[in-house]
Amino acid sequence: MRQTIAYFTGLDERGGSLAGDPSAALEARNVTTDHGRLASLPGPAKVTGTALVGEPTALYVFSDRVGRDTFEYIVAGTKNGVYAYKQGRWQRLFGGASGGDWGFLTYQDGDDTLMIFGNGLDPVQMWNGETAAAQPLPGAPAKGRFFALHYERVWMCGDYENPDRVYYSRAMDATDWSPDVELPDRGGGLVELPTFDGGRVTGLYRVGSDLCVLKSTTALLLYGASPDSYQVVEMSGSLGTIAGRSAAVSNLSAYFLTTHGIGVQSGTTLSLLDDRKLPRLFESAYRQDCAPEEKGLSPHFGESAVGICHNERLYFALPVGEEKRNSLLLEYDLDRQTYMLHTVGEVVALARAGSMREKLYLLCGDGYVYQWLAGPEPGIGRAFWRTPWLDFGTNERKTVTGFSVYGRLFARKGITPYVRVIVASETERRVRVLRPRRGGEELHRYRFRVRGRRFQVSIEALEGAGFSFTGGLELEVEL
Repeated sequence: MRQTIAYFTGLDERGGSLAGDPSAALEARNVTTDHGRLASLPGPAKVTGTALVGEPTALYVFSDRVGRDTFEYIVAGTKNGVYAYKQGRWQRLFGGASGGDWGFLTYQDGDDTLMIFGNGLDPVQMWNGETAAAQPLPGAPAKGRFFALHYERVWMCGDYENPDRVYYSRAMDATDWSPDVELPDRGGGLVELPTFDGGRVTGLYRVGSDLCVLKSTTALLLYGASPDSYQVVEMSGSLGTIAGRSAAVSNLSAYFLTTHGIGVQSGTTLSLLDDRKLPRLFESAYRQDCAPEEKGLSPHFGESAVGICHNERLYFALPVGEEKRNSLLLEYDLDRQTYMLHTVGEVVALARAGSMREKLYLLCGDGYVYQWLAGPEPGIGRAFWRTPWLDFGTNERKTVTGFSVYGRLFARKGITPYVRVIVASETERRVRVLRPRRGGEELHRYRFRVRGRRFQVSIEALEGAGFSFTGGLELEVEL
């Protein structure tokens, strides 16, 4: 008889190794299952020709697409300052910084466009894209680190000296933060944040008509359209540590990395995604039965993890084991509700770019900026896919006599494609190396005999090689 995996989905560890959906992987890295196919990913393409000087900490794309002279600049922060990539080199906008935890905001005022940035320790700065260096933001009442636009005002918080305050500018004026005695609704001011748990502010973002302020383990919602109606409430729900830099907004919800998985903020409620498909990454009790090399989320993720929403997908760069630097990229497809993990090295920060925000940029630990999935060749690292153990509906002994996959193989220039399929039972194991015959898409069919009660199928491509299988996977089984 024939057993067919008609299409591929994503990672799902909930059933353990002895059960599960055959279309979902028990383990996988550096592959995509878009449209049901299984394919290795192209590598990221280097965008900047020179590396940053200093330790990279933040990434932003400053663009103006309203005026006559449109521009787009990559901006990166380090522990010592902020730099813009112009004409093939890094131009320092601000130096001698007291810290490197930077926040950015683009403010459009007619044909004038300003980038506002700060680190919570030094005076807030602004840059128009033309001057050689940034200048202090006039009238800034505090040393802000987090910024947002809300009802025609600039909001900021994160001042280390005033951690429980959120400041707002005058309406339609990012350079005037003074109050208006005659018409208070037009003036600037501040809102005091209740310190329910004493945690420090770790993020600020807008969702719909509300502002959300993230703290170490809680979140606050600030709502209202004018100063006389501003109110602050603590959101309900407890998710453990929240990584503030990982906050990613999609439509009327926000997502972020927490101790137990991906958290969701909708209105005044915090919760976890229902489909907790990665217990090895997020649940320490589950990992006690796993191999030592299967490392879970690092306890230091709150300081280093970053996130973004791009093309209806969430991307989170995070550390594992006891690491303090990000080494794993978690991808979650909001439409298909599928997970995937990628190993692309140390990712420090993420940003979107392009006229339609169609590009995803990664600032890596080597000081270079890369574009995700823009490389012409297979990516770095090993691409693999491994099913759970399959018994095909019966515990009787049986024999797998062969497999078929349809697709194409490819490799970097000068490298022979090396893709292998492994079919294993509890007692035997067979390996077949796939080789292109004519090039392009073709049927790969191999015969062998593997006996057992349950079986596991793995597809692997060594570094430099890749595959794209569009017709599912078929196994020949004798009972």
